[in-house]
Amino acid sequence: MYKSLLAISEGGPEAAISFRLAHRIASMFGGTVDAVHYSETHPGDADIAGQAMPFMKRVADDRLNSRARESERAYKELLAPLAGATFTGGHAVTRDQLVRMGRFADLVLVGRPSLDAENIAPETVKAAIYDSAGPVVVAPPNMGEGRISSVVVAWNGSAQAARAAGFALPFLAQAAKVTVLVADASPDELGMPFLLRTLSRHGVNASVETMDHGDITGRARGRALLEYTRDKGADLLVMGAYGHGGLTNFLGLGGATAKVIASCPVPLLLAH
Repeated sequence: MYKSLLAISEGGPEAAISFRLAHRIASMFGGTVDAVHYSETHPGDADIAGQAMPFMKRVADDRLNSRARESERAYKELLAPLAGATFTGGHAVTRDQLVRMGRFADLVLVGRPSLDAENIAPETVKAAIYDSAGPVVVAPPNMGEGRISSVVVAWNGSAQAARAAGFALPFLAQAAKVTVLVADASPDELGMPFLLRTLSRHGVNASVETMDHGDITGRARGRALLEYTRDKGADLLVMGAYGHGGLTNFLGLGGATAKVIASCPVPLLLAH
């Protein structure tokens, strides 16, 4: 069960995205949320433009302070009513501290990252996925409300996929429909009987479907998975997170994981 959630906001125009999803999930499982404002940049960070033109530095610092206040406002509106909820604001949190907090959470939630400075940074999401050691849910800009009733699990038999499926068990146990999607392989070759047996012991009656991508690129595989998720009307996609260095610049480079993170229309649960 997800009793302790860590929700991260960068305070940009869509600061409330991760907080809104955190409230939704906490309400499903009777949990609570530790909300954190975090930014890869901080007031006072020096750059050439700021040194040459102090006015630009003041504008940049004012923007960062405004974003910190927006995270606090979103917390008060969406999460403060939850019993036990906490908020860590300001600019004192380092990336290492954020990762450490993530290691003690049942679930970490972040908004969809982008190279746009107004959105959460790819480096933050990379640290959450690869260093926090637990499941991370990436919240899309537009998402539904209420319970998560339909889940797609992308399965390839890897350690990452197994960890993702295991971390997702609370969602799977509550879902009315769970579909395990196997791509480019026979389900039996990837241990599907064992996965289905384990899921059934948790009360999950999952169906299995297959997809043959053929000889296509990783990004094309990502697009195919997204289209499948939309066609299924899923409320949640579960998959392993693959690659490491490539995620740093995932908005410009290939890879199925990168494509799905950048474009998934529903909440996306990842584990590495």
